[in-house]
Amino acid sequence: MTARAMAVLAAAALAACSGKLPETRYYQLAAPAGAARGGDGVLVLDSLATDPAYDDDRIVYRTTPYRLDYYQYHRWASAPGAMIGNYLEQALEHSGQFHAVLREVAPDAPVLLGGRVIAIEEVDRSSTAWFGHIAIELALTDARTGELLWSEEFDEIEPLAQQSPEGLAAALSRAMARIAQRIAPPVAELAMRQTRAHAERAAAAAPRAP
Repeated sequence: MTARAMAVLAAAALAACSGKLPETRYYQLAAPAGAARGGDGVLVLDSLATDPAYDDDRIVYRTTPYRLDYYQYHRWASAPGAMIGNYLEQALEHSGQFHAVLREVAPDAPVLLGGRVIAIEEVDRSSTAWFGHIAIELALTDARTGELLWSEEFDEIEPLAQQSPEGLAAALSRAMARIAQRIAPPVAELAMRQTRAHAERAAAAAPRAP
């Protein structure tokens, strides 16, 4: 019998004896580390969609490739799309490459970053091999024209130090840190490029003095 099955049985037995349901626990990703704000780029970060199987505050785990299960009393503190979006906002703000990371379109924001959460889960490959798995798809577009400038899918696996929802949150935090580090440089470069392009178009369209 696995450690999870034993824990579930123990919780059920305790609830049966006491007449009380187990207390629900809530988890989140650790706040990203980084430097203070820097750089000149301005970015708008849109809300992230989430694939239906993971669009739930209950934490997902799987023991086979074909079946998803949910921890009933262990939940994310917010919906996965919002949680990952908030993580990216903080990570990009403190990457040292952006002047500002906004959540709403502004006149001086040249680019919009959006996307979706494809998977966020615990994967148990054996009784001693447990992993956090996160997959997200991101796309950067021109905030004014909607032109696609960049897109990439990120798929990360990180071992769990312990088989628990808290261990999963720690593993996924490490995985998200790697993703954020890969995102920041190309997005910052494109933000600055589009800022210059917008300025050049505005100058060209301005009426010339007689």
